[in-house]
Amino acid sequence: MKRWFDNHIHVSNYGPDGTKRQDILPSLLRVLDESKADLRFIISCDDPYYRRMMQDGSQILEANRFIYDLVRRAPDRLYGSCMINPNFLDESLKVMRICFEEWGFVQLGEMLQYMHGYRMNSDGVEKILRLAAHYDVPIQVHISTSNVRQPEQPAEKPGTEQLIDLLSAAEHVPEAKYILAHAVGTQKDNPPVVDEYLDIIVGNFGKFPDNFWMEIAHFNSPGVKSVLRRVPTTKLIAGTDWTTRIGPPFLPYGMIFGMRKIEENPYPPSVDAMINLLRKAGASDVDVDRIGYQNAVKLFKICNSLLPL
Repeated sequence: MKRWFDNHIHVSNYGPDGTKRQDILPSLLRVLDESKADLRFIISCDDPYYRRMMQDGSQILEANRFIYDLVRRAPDRLYGSCMINPNFLDESLKVMRICFEEWGFVQLGEMLQYMHGYRMNSDGVEKILRLAAHYDVPIQVHISTSNVRQPEQPAEKPGTEQLIDLLSAAEHVPEAKYILAHAVGTQKDNPPVVDEYLDIIVGNFGKFPDNFWMEIAHFNSPGVKSVLRRVPTTKLIAGTDWTTRIGPPFLPYGMIFGMRKIEENPYPPSVDAMINLLRKAGASDVDVDRIGYQNAVKLFKICNSLLPL
């Protein structure tokens, strides 16, 4: 059975209409069971939690407590990612200490600077980045997959702006580890979106930095060929932005973010399909294993009988 690890999963016990669901853990684990792979998720909260924490700092703890309840009941299958809002700095630092000292979370993020209204290169966020570095947990930062303006984003090229902001923050806190969330994706070609990002990164640092990692969101994107050529394959991980917004029963793993029906997905939603797409883009068997699970296991320091370091 193929091993696969996805560090970018959003879950909620509320439906899109605001109706509270019953316990979602059985339905969530069914997605893993039906994937025909040894599949593991790092999960963080989804709506309405991240919107609630825009108005009320106490909701930061409540959102992460929901995640903790799921991961504690599914050890070695689900792992926690701590989402915060730096606009409530004291509460965010407090929740980080709980998540990383008491609850065993393995990632900070997703950092939703575009939604929560802050800059990564700011004094408050610098304290957060330094604390994450102290706990040696990677920081997952939103970088627009499309680099196309959305209604809530004033910048014409929001991904470029987000990336430049992150690079400035990383120069202030170089000891931290940074994940460029869902940076590889879309069908844009000549050049793919990720090439625009890589040009900026390499122009700034001279190479792809040792403390950066990049998520592949869309395995059918022309950008996959680019990162296989331009980024060390030890720095690529699977981060698809899969959510529980439809269901339960939830849509199968491998659905592209925003797709509401299986037949809309551009490839069969499955680990096997994503592996085949990696190979089609030029990945070797070694590359597939690195991207599929080995890089994540090392990055998040996960070790058990099924996922040895």
